[in-house]
Amino acid sequence: MIPPADSQAYSRRQFLRQLAGAGALTAAGLDSLLAQTTTAPSAGATAFRFAFLTDLHLMPDGSLRSAEGMAACLAAVEKLDPRPEFILVGGDLVHRARDLTIAEAEKGLDFFLKIWNDHTALPAHWTFGNHDLVGTSNTTVTPGSPHYGKGLFKDRFHLPHLFHSFDCMGWHFVILDDIDPLPDRTYIGQLFDDELGFLKADLDAHKDMPTIVCTHIPVMSNLPYGLLAAHAASGQHQAVPPNLVCTNGQKLIDDFPGHNIRAVLAGHLHYFEKISQNGVQFINSGAVCGHYWAGPMMGCKEGFGVVDLGADGSVAFDYRDFGWKA
Repeated sequence: MIPPADSQAYSRRQFLRQLAGAGALTAAGLDSLLAQTTTAPSAGATAFRFAFLTDLHLMPDGSLRSAEGMAACLAAVEKLDPRPEFILVGGDLVHRARDLTIAEAEKGLDFFLKIWNDHTALPAHWTFGNHDLVGTSNTTVTPGSPHYGKGLFKDRFHLPHLFHSFDCMGWHFVILDDIDPLPDRTYIGQLFDDELGFLKADLDAHKDMPTIVCTHIPVMSNLPYGLLAAHAASGQHQAVPPNLVCTNGQKLIDDFPGHNIRAVLAGHLHYFEKISQNGVQFINSGAVCGHYWAGPMMGCKEGFGVVDLGADGSVAFDYRDFGWKA
């Protein structure tokens, strides 16, 4: 998620101000970008539930009651009936780890994991977010450290690659990394050539299974079109910031034909929206932290997704407020 203090083409606060004045446009007319076919789910697909938690933004010192809020969210997940098979985590675990030293980031992520393990025993699958970068905006940090950038996340979660896949009860899940740190210490949303190669081979190998894909930065969102409308209304002609949506997400969509993609989940925007195109749902979830533990984000309360998968290949995503009061 783009924090208010980031200085890129546009700050998030400027974006939201413009968007609130313009309103989001619909995704109508995008069908030409999404011309794909989906096949019937395999006979082995089973109905089950999982939880989707994204953008937790635990403050490294637990400030803004972020530790208590994270625990409250996990308590709400634990009370779900039926119980989820696992938790899919959409990234941004510790707030602004890229500004921290290596030691501070290690302490922050270990604090996160202690809270997590103290409040849930559910299996978890982890997606990398832009706030999970370590030290990339801190000029005192040496890039050669093993825990610099994406190294700490890989180490703590025992992940040789940040793109990977797994199966559960006849369903296939693909987790991708679309965080590309730049030499100027900013980042953009972008998928990498090696993971796109992995994705194609992986989808080919599982084309008979209904599939869920997860990224941190959305592949598709209505919000940027609202930004474009805000620019046009004020006589400006400027591009959508490349850290708001995945800049080459079309390459992922190009791999959809002939495969059985049912939904693409993402976070980053702290705002809940669903776009349905040709049998595929693009679901961008609201944030566990809301507006960085300071209240709702544009009216979207602190919450998480409850995802019910059907044996018929259906995906029902319910965004739930867990009752947090900032």
